[in-house]
Amino acid sequence: MTKPFLIAFLTIFFLLNSRNTIFAQSSLKENRKTVLYSDTIEAIHYGIHLTDINLTNKTIQGYTEVLLVSKTRKLSAIKLELANLAVDSVFINAVKIKVFSHSTNKLTIKLKSPINTGDTILAVIYYHGKPFIDPSGWGGFHFSGDYALNLGVGFDAIPHNLGKAWFPCIDDFHDRALYDVYLTVANDKKAISGGTLIDVTNHGNNTSTWHWKTKYSLPTYLISATTGKYELKTDTYDGQQASVPITYYCKPADTAHVPGTFINLKKILRVFEDNFGPYPFERIGYTGTPKGLGAMEHASNISYPFYGWSGSTDNEWWYAHELSHMWFGDQVTCASAEDMWLNEGWAVWCESLYREGIYGKQAYKDNMRSKLKDVLQTTSITDGGYFALYGIPPTITYGSTVYQKGGQVVHTLRGYIGDSLFFGGINAYLQKYAYNYASTYDLRNFLSSYTKIDLLPFFDAWVFAPGFPHFSVDSSVTVKSGNGYDVQVFIRQKLKGATQYANANHLEITFMDSSWHKITDTIVFSGAGGNKTFHLPFSPTIVMADMDEKISDATTDEFKVIKSTGEYDYKQTFCKLQVEKIADSAFVRITHNWVAPDSMKVLIPGIRISDTRYWTVEGIFPTGFKAKGEFIYKASENLDKTLLTDPKDSILMLYRTGAGSAWEKTHFIRKGSLTEGTITVDNLQKGEYTLGVLNSK
Repeated sequence: MTKPFLIAFLTIFFLLNSRNTIFAQSSLKENRKTVLYSDTIEAIHYGIHLTDINLTNKTIQGYTEVLLVSKTRKLSAIKLELANLAVDSVFINAVKIKVFSHSTNKLTIKLKSPINTGDTILAVIYYHGKPFIDPSGWGGFHFSGDYALNLGVGFDAIPHNLGKAWFPCIDDFHDRALYDVYLTVANDKKAISGGTLIDVTNHGNNTSTWHWKTKYSLPTYLISATTGKYELKTDTYDGQQASVPITYYCKPADTAHVPGTFINLKKILRVFEDNFGPYPFERIGYTGTPKGLGAMEHASNISYPFYGWSGSTDNEWWYAHELSHMWFGDQVTCASAEDMWLNEGWAVWCESLYREGIYGKQAYKDNMRSKLKDVLQTTSITDGGYFALYGIPPTITYGSTVYQKGGQVVHTLRGYIGDSLFFGGINAYLQKYAYNYASTYDLRNFLSSYTKIDLLPFFDAWVFAPGFPHFSVDSSVTVKSGNGYDVQVFIRQKLKGATQYANANHLEITFMDSSWHKITDTIVFSGAGGNKTFHLPFSPTIVMADMDEKISDATTDEFKVIKSTGEYDYKQTFCKLQVEKIADSAFVRITHNWVAPDSMKVLIPGIRISDTRYWTVEGIFPTGFKAKGEFIYKASENLDKTLLTDPKDSILMLYRTGAGSAWEKTHFIRKGSLTEGTITVDNLQKGEYTLGVLNSK
């Protein structure tokens, strides 16, 4: 009992003198209602000692030393969190404390004398028992055969932070501390945590203690403990500022799979460093986790499931996602669960960014388009409605809105302010809040200041409001003007799951003539619509909104340059082309619009049209071009369930040349049942297509 107290007190002087670089707090701009333990007291350092990790009984035993500093006057009791485990004894500054209470997750320790702002105390808590596991079965401290490990957050645990599952702590997103972690295991096993391995002490009784030390401050949910039968493979990454060691702790059977699995890791690191700044921790670490347990971004010691170590690049998106958290989530932590998109949305977007860096811009666009289709089709179903990114309900903190819509909003923000300002701003933001927490408001205000662009309208529409806007070119008028042409473009905004129109929208408009000359410019507008006159050197054949897919609005679209006959799959648009005749190159763009088409100007008796979606076909079709268009319909999967409701109705396809025209029935061939199949239009034309039904009554 003497040794831990002595070691801890010897470190107090160093920690107090270095604390300004460890835990300076950010200035939160929003009104926060939640009262946190870290509002009154703050952890500087944890010494976590797990002296017994019993794989048979699935229990742990140990003690934690936590060095605390008061943030208020006359503090008479300190509060820590510890889930499930039983507290055996408590010491404050080496004096045993008899008056403490531990109920549910709360450990309250009565101080013999109140302390004031800046006063420091050392608490040592001894504890044992079966650790907490989140009701979802994911987060907490787990035992699985020869392995034991923690996963730092719980999907169903509210609050989600689960440092408390294996040591007493201040368990929130604000409090950050340094750590020494001591894990005692049998000699045939290894014990891994974050930071640097200081030493392994063999006790001579078939056990050893592994001592890990962090150099950078972390919130409690990002420190880790993993033990088991591992083999270690090592490497080194030549980073921007220093050489960084890489550790792979894997199952012995997976050692041969490490090179193939992580073949692109260094390239991915380079992409992230080039865009976000130097790798922010002392080690790059991946440690395998048993079946049923997922990946978790523990700082410098990422938990990565055994089935991800396949020897191929099939799952590289997954370890890239977790790696990106070293910047988004670990270096800068979200200020609250309501800000979780700052962690997870950015990491999902990084799944596309690394593809851009390694495989090219088209790979980025393809991945973003695929994800956008899934978001527009399924997120409102899986999450039970449309939600704003910020202030997400705690039951869906880890839902599709935060992850997938969050990634689309990051992509849209990139397009909104442009690459130079975007990446420069994010790099500066990460440095500003390094080893700290930041809120959505902090990000908005910082980027507004950095870019000199007022981002309030963007955040109001994309972050603080549910759903998606939908942008389209309603019409255009071209008149000869001097040596060129004046083209007035009219823009419309519709809404999918949103409650208000987006304002200060930046929408690129691309003009193309019959010779494929192309010019792109931008219109800024607010509300339901807008218009702008552009002066061009040619008369455009087509006028397209967001051709480069910089905005993740309620559309999925793709263009192809077609030079030969055959089948062309526009994968995320539920449409295929069968090109039958072509003498010269064709440019064909198909957009799947995830909003209701315009209503019928001229009612057709007995016909009801879709209230969820329609297609736009644009392009430059050379003389003699002929193609069939195959459109998918489906009552399930959140596509046509409100249209295909009566098995006695007849499904049909309607067509119009543009917004000023009336919907008309068009010839088609249907394959499939009323609830699922394809509709093929023999001679695809430029214009709009939508599904309808003819009422049997």
